[in-house]
Amino acid sequence: MNQLLTLVISVIVLTGLVLFKVNLGWALILAAGVLMIGAGIGPADVLNIARSTVTDSYFLEIIGIVLLINLLEELLRKVSYFEQALQILRESFKNRAKIMAVFPALFGLIPAYGGAKISAPLVDLAGKDLKIDPVEKSLLNFWFRHIWEFGSPLFPGVILVIYLAGVAMGKYILLMIPATLIFIALGYLFYLRPVLMKNREASEGGKTVDGETGAKTVSGFSAGSTLRGLLRIIWPVLLIMLVVVVFEISMLWPLLLTNLFLLYRTRKDKEFILSLYKKIWSFPLLWMVFGVFIFKTTFLWTGTSQVIPALLTKAGIPSIVLIMLFPFLIGLLTGMPSAFVGITYPLLLPVFNSGGLLHPGALMLAYVAGHVGTMLSPLHLCLVLTVEYFRVELFPFWTRLLPPLIIELLLISGLAVLFGLPA
Repeated sequence: MNQLLTLVISVIVLTGLVLFKVNLGWALILAAGVLMIGAGIGPADVLNIARSTVTDSYFLEIIGIVLLINLLEELLRKVSYFEQALQILRESFKNRAKIMAVFPALFGLIPAYGGAKISAPLVDLAGKDLKIDPVEKSLLNFWFRHIWEFGSPLFPGVILVIYLAGVAMGKYILLMIPATLIFIALGYLFYLRPVLMKNREASEGGKTVDGETGAKTVSGFSAGSTLRGLLRIIWPVLLIMLVVVVFEISMLWPLLLTNLFLLYRTRKDKEFILSLYKKIWSFPLLWMVFGVFIFKTTFLWTGTSQVIPALLTKAGIPSIVLIMLFPFLIGLLTGMPSAFVGITYPLLLPVFNSGGLLHPGALMLAYVAGHVGTMLSPLHLCLVLTVEYFRVELFPFWTRLLPPLIIELLLISGLAVLFGLPA
């Protein structure tokens, strides 16, 4: 069968399965099966593809990282990390308007599906008696929850990008810093600043989260105590990222050391260890990783990767269109960064590496375009939970969410050109 036709059928099958909410791991494996059938691959080669996947050092490493991240999240719960973080924030920040952005940002450091549900009650509490409507609360909770998704190596989508594209983790984190800063700045300008302006009197009065007055604070919070408080909260994530960037090593090792340190601080009886063991095995996520690597290996094995550059040249399709449109659509359809990366990046690798050179601008733009899709997706669990909690209509939420996302995409497109895009 024609390679281009096989690729088109495979993508249609994959998209259809995703729309019908089939587990992403199975969807990718079945799409890989279409590629195998089209290429006339026999049972022996199917076994070789499977063997090549499960023995791939990158695959084994990413499985280890996923398990350790699950363990980190569970250990932080066991040591009452989130409760302590809440207490530190209440002691450090006296400005309740600002704390509505700080809550979701700090609780968003650790990836957790539907994690916006954790911070929503705290945002609601912080906004009590302030001049703020439910849509503004929901936007603050949703936006600042996702500021770390661009470059934090704790997020599955970021991990997949790094290993699929073969880029050094430290370099990728540095590459995505502009996207993170732009996202934070837009969140401030569109969502936080208007609330601060409306509540200037409340801020200057020094009301705490509990609604008490604090005459000692004039500016709203003490910079020194706030910095110390934030460091006490973010040290696990900060330590991991610093070690990865400075020493350019796999995240597996700092993750392991951080987990061992936290484990040392907790009780270690048999029942406790058994409960940890049961909770770190996220089989849907692990199966998704397996599906991603099976699809990638099949894609390369069948030679399908050589079709895409030729197709773009023949059809005259600008590479920037494919880099932006494909991840955006899959992000919109799935609502998950790991999904749009796992589905689109194996197909976009020939474009990323056009001319035998990896184009960092293309990597950055593809991820941001996919992220914009997930932020707008009605399948995004954080979006659904946030809208439901604050009881707001989806349309007014969307209309206020859209402008900064468009600006973000335009700014990143300009940066991508400077950083390097394929011709």
